[in-house]
Amino acid sequence: MIGVILAGGLSSRMGEDKALLRIDGRTLLERTRDVLVEAGAERIVISGARDGGIPDRWPGKGPIGGIASVAAQLMDGELLIVPVDMPALEVATLARLRDEQRMRATRWAGHPLPMRLTLDAITRATLAEMLGLEGRDCSVSALQARVGVATLSLDGVDTRTLVNCNTPDDWREANA
Repeated sequence: MIGVILAGGLSSRMGEDKALLRIDGRTLLERTRDVLVEAGAERIVISGARDGGIPDRWPGKGPIGGIASVAAQLMDGELLIVPVDMPALEVATLARLRDEQRMRATRWAGHPLPMRLTLDAITRATLAEMLGLEGRDCSVSALQARVGVATLSLDGVDTRTLVNCNTPDDWREANA
């Protein structure tokens, strides 16, 4: 299992690099990496033009561009993909995704990310097709619909662990 941290966005709504925001003495990037490792990721890959990261080969394509850029550097296998901006993400939340494999993609109901994704020829071809699309047609949800997605019930999940922080108000609320 390879952990993929999506950290290539512009953080324009936040006004500063979300990956470098600090919580409990660690950056969100460090915290996300630690949660992925504790959840069983054998290797961590960072999507984004930062030290040790894989730069987006398709700027402006959002998470799909980041996922495609990472996929171009990896062998086929299982990915656990997480955005960097989930400050309350927990190991238990990722563990169920890690352990479920009923379709090529697995996600929580109502939450396209985090997700488990099987990287194979079909997923690669789908990503390549999607890079020519715009808007909702080039979204994580669209990728999941195209490759087949299993949706896990939120029963027993603290949904606060799935909240993204995109603005300063989101960040203040998450840290209240």
